[in-house]
Amino acid sequence: MNRFAFALMLLSCLSVSFGCNKGNGLPNIPHRVISVKETDEAMNTAMSKSRETFTQFEQHWTNKRVESCSIKFAIKSDANRLEHIWFTPTKIDGDRITASCANDPKNIADLKFGDVRTFDRSTISDWMIMENGKCYGGYTIRVLSELDPSNAPGLEFADYPAKEK
Repeated sequence: MNRFAFALMLLSCLSVSFGCNKGNGLPNIPHRVISVKETDEAMNTAMSKSRETFTQFEQHWTNKRVESCSIKFAIKSDANRLEHIWFTPTKIDGDRITASCANDPKNIADLKFGDVRTFDRSTISDWMIMENGKCYGGYTIRVLSELDPSNAPGLEFADYPAKEK
């Protein structure tokens, strides 16, 4: 497994009603799949940060100010590789997350846009919340934007303030 596909299909992801039941997301963001080496250090760091900060998603995704939200999961493809697909969350219950597919997968025949699945949180590869015109999370999108600035979506990235202990 030399490469795996990161589904950066933001048009589908951001133009859907994201399970947060907020707005229509952002129009005019390109729909594309970008392959990244499995050993890409920046991407692996971004996915780790997404899992480490997922509690921020859990704390904010139902907030009334949230315009849209999405979670990206790593799913084994028909080519026996990992494909990372955006989903619209509908329920988070402990380590289990139920969500509907917000992309048309490239190499997963039994998964289509709108299909509902339940995942273990260990398969999270990214999350994002659009709030007040800013994108919180979106760590893999940030890496891809740095790799190819000319095709980067017009998002203003932000981080939630750290909670005091």
